[in-house]
Amino acid sequence: MTDTLVGNRPAQKRKATQRRSARRHRLMVLGIQALVIAVVLVAWELASGRVVQELLISRPSEFLPTLWGWVTDGTLLTNAAATFRSAGLGLLCGGLLGILVGVVLGQAKTLAEIFEPMITALYTMPKHALIPLFIMWVGIGSGLGVLTAAVIVFFLVFFNTFFGIREVRPSLVNSVRIMGGSEIDVMLRVRLPSALIWVVAALKLAVPQAVVGVVVAEMLAGDSGLGYLVARNAGMFNSAGTFAALATLLIAGFLIDRLMSWVTKKPLEWKNNNSAM
Repeated sequence: MTDTLVGNRPAQKRKATQRRSARRHRLMVLGIQALVIAVVLVAWELASGRVVQELLISRPSEFLPTLWGWVTDGTLLTNAAATFRSAGLGLLCGGLLGILVGVVLGQAKTLAEIFEPMITALYTMPKHALIPLFIMWVGIGSGLGVLTAAVIVFFLVFFNTFFGIREVRPSLVNSVRIMGGSEIDVMLRVRLPSALIWVVAALKLAVPQAVVGVVVAEMLAGDSGLGYLVARNAGMFNSAGTFAALATLLIAGFLIDRLMSWVTKKPLEWKNNNSAM
């Protein structure tokens, strides 16, 4: 027992050293990132009105107070809630439809031969170019953002679900059939679990793209939301407000990306490990 504990000490010390080294590395990276941001803000402040007209790029000392004012008076919360509510509804509707159509076409070879090329052709069309058509269908407001986000998400989720269903290893399907499993068993025990991992991978792209779709729709024909804030302030030549809205989108996009990376990390590692086997 004592020998075992003694033998484990070098390994424990090595792990502790590695953790300290990793912690120091993270702190160094954060410090450098903070320094870069500070240098950019200082250079921006000095360049505004000297190198570039202040009307075009504002100043950090002006748009940051504007941003804080939006936080305190509720403007930011109200418009951010409108954007993310539309993005969430679009994600839900487009994601569910994408999964349903992907599962059906993934199982039915003949239907896939008929409809998959059509869906691919539609996928190649720039989705934002459809917004004027969507305005004719649903008008302006939250419905426009939901529809735009749903269309974008549908294609991302559909293709991942479709190929997830189709790319299941034949040996797994044959194993279930040899044990007397029906087609329903194959679907529930093999194909759907495989496709769900692909769907999780699609979410990493679908979530931020849903937000992008809503913001673009709000900029073109919105009456609320973060995109509306950008368009309204730009239309009034209020560069401080425009940059405050853009800074909000930048922060929100970064947080969404970090969140989705954390949520999808384990499923994607499981998928990659199984693909390597």
